[in-house]
Amino acid sequence: MGDTGEDDGHPSERIRHELESLWKSIDFGHIQAVTHDTETRVFFESYLFEDAHIPALSVDVVAKAADSAEAVDDKTVVVDMMSGNSIEIQIAPPYLVKSVKERLEAKLGIPAFLQRIVAEIELEDGDNVSTHLGPEDGSTHLTMIRKDPPCITTEEFLKTIVFCVQNWETTLPECYTWYRFDTYREIPTTKQELFEWAERFKDMKHEPFTVETCLQSLDLWLETDDYKGHPEVFAQHISRLQSFLEEHCYSPSWIQVYDEPYGHDDDLEMVMFLAGRLRAAPETLMVGAVRLNCWI
Repeated sequence: MGDTGEDDGHPSERIRHELESLWKSIDFGHIQAVTHDTETRVFFESYLFEDAHIPALSVDVVAKAADSAEAVDDKTVVVDMMSGNSIEIQIAPPYLVKSVKERLEAKLGIPAFLQRIVAEIELEDGDNVSTHLGPEDGSTHLTMIRKDPPCITTEEFLKTIVFCVQNWETTLPECYTWYRFDTYREIPTTKQELFEWAERFKDMKHEPFTVETCLQSLDLWLETDDYKGHPEVFAQHISRLQSFLEEHCYSPSWIQVYDEPYGHDDDLEMVMFLAGRLRAAPETLMVGAVRLNCWI
């Protein structure tokens, strides 16, 4: 479930508090100056999801007996590690890089999506690679480099915020507010109903967190008023935020819910999220919810 922030001594919780402190230090004056019937209000909350719906960074190692059923046409592949160790595996035709990754996952417990396989002239790090690994006789030498986890997917993000908490109203207030103004209804009684609503946003803008992607989203808000661009000091603050996220998270994301500021009744809103898998606790997803609001 989402962490409520009670265990302040936990490393993950300390990182979350540092994120909130960093956010509060950013001067949003030019954003707040965007005025319609009222000036803009900037809301921010952070959450920890310790059982996030994200792929594990390790898997159970399959018993060594799994290699005993070698077929006549299996190919021997020697894979060198960056540690200096090597491992010998057998793969079946058509000798795909995908098969190498699957065998290494079974023998080493390193998920395929974290493996980068290097041959003499090419680097293959997809699961659906169709290139053969070499001649059909003799052994082939490859190198495996363990890479950082990629950005979470939008589906993983949505499943995490929906299924990992019991009550949005008390645990994820900004998500609760998002649902309420988007639907003008009470939160559904079942998680599946809530997820069906969340899936409407499966194609929302989702990119790596950078100064550019963050400022581009905020540009949309500035453009509703007398757009003057972002002060240089503000870009520097966002750069500091990017550095913090990259230090503490694997491949942090920036998620923009609506294509443009969302007008409803007499309000104008924007909803955005930053999210990243914590390096200190790789099964935990840290999320920051950002909302801009003013009356129109």
